[in-house]
Amino acid sequence: MTEDIGDVVKQTRRTYDHIAVDYSAKIDKLLSNSWVGEFEKTLLDRLFSMVESVKPLILDIGCGNGKDTRYLQHVSVAVGIDISYGMLQEAKKHLSAGDFCQMDMRNLGFSNGLFDGVWANGCIYHVPKTDFILVLEEIRRILKRAGIFSFNFKVGTGEQLEESPRSYAGSPRFYAYYTTNEMERLLRQNSFAIVKKQLYPEKIFDEEIVQFWARKLHSL
Repeated sequence: MTEDIGDVVKQTRRTYDHIAVDYSAKIDKLLSNSWVGEFEKTLLDRLFSMVESVKPLILDIGCGNGKDTRYLQHVSVAVGIDISYGMLQEAKKHLSAGDFCQMDMRNLGFSNGLFDGVWANGCIYHVPKTDFILVLEEIRRILKRAGIFSFNFKVGTGEQLEESPRSYAGSPRFYAYYTTNEMERLLRQNSFAIVKKQLYPEKIFDEEIVQFWARKLHSL
């Protein structure tokens, strides 16, 4: 990758700001007209089953248009964050009473040990691999003891600013791809224990996606 890290993240944010309304509508259509929406609810339900609080506090990173934050609020107290101001405006349309704020996942403005769980759907691949360690460190910091981090990633290798991504052509965004073994190693190195992993039963935009659930390990 030759692009500057800061530039590719800023470009990705600008793109989401620009396409927010249309992209949100496209995601809503995808979820309503296919298996994806119901399947992702089962992934969220698994997160609920793993957290250790009756009424957990869960952070939705990269909340986008708020679809997952809305579902999370059924059984938890949920906070949604996104780096894109445009996407947050869409989230507020979906959940007018939701708790949303603009924030970079590499620098989370929350207290240590605050959340029972962290959900990150469709977002960690927008961070360059050199910065993903910062994301893991921040998530581990804000999680309670034995808190759960659940997220998905696109299977593959390499990273680059893609000028015309499959999910929304003509909208340059940065993507980092991981193998399952690579992701397992990164989690172990950053004091997370993998609880479960699951491959999406079908490809989305012709790409394989894997969901992980990992528990924060307590330092002795």
